[in-house]
Amino acid sequence: MRQRNLVIGLLILLAFVFSSFTYAYWSTVELSETVASNTVNIGEGKQQIVTASLNAAGTGTLVPSGEVGNSISTAPTASIVFTFDVDWNDNTVTSGATGSLAIVVGNISNATAATYLVFTITGGTPQNITEGAAAMTITITVTLTAPANETDYLAIINAAVTFDVTFTVTP
Repeated sequence: MRQRNLVIGLLILLAFVFSSFTYAYWSTVELSETVASNTVNIGEGKQQIVTASLNAAGTGTLVPSGEVGNSISTAPTASIVFTFDVDWNDNTVTSGATGSLAIVVGNISNATAATYLVFTITGGTPQNITEGAAAMTITITVTLTAPANETDYLAIINAAVTFDVTFTVTP
């Protein structure tokens, strides 16, 4: 009987020790922003592709929405914002012509990250744009939903994630 109680006590102690080491495995996903240029000039080709990246070398740590307070990072953030100034200067159309600007995010380099990253475009898509007018400011806010399991977490953590933002004008 005494040995049985000792075994039960050890099992409870072991369960307590292991549960104290359990933490949110996503709490250190470190993705931050870089983009080569924030000015997009669309000309006669009517399409421009900008490559941006989320990587571990930036200034903030992207953590899942609502989990900033639970992160072990020194600089956690719930979102990363990219701002683009979009100009349409096309010599093949009448000055002042209007077109429809479509913005598509694609070609995400990490398939697992693509599952959990959410891209919100402010400024709308499609958006009316005027040829030769002042640049239009478009923002893309990137958030992260919590990875479903540790395997997905390990595929994202400290990974350099690149993606393309395609700006297309249809006159």
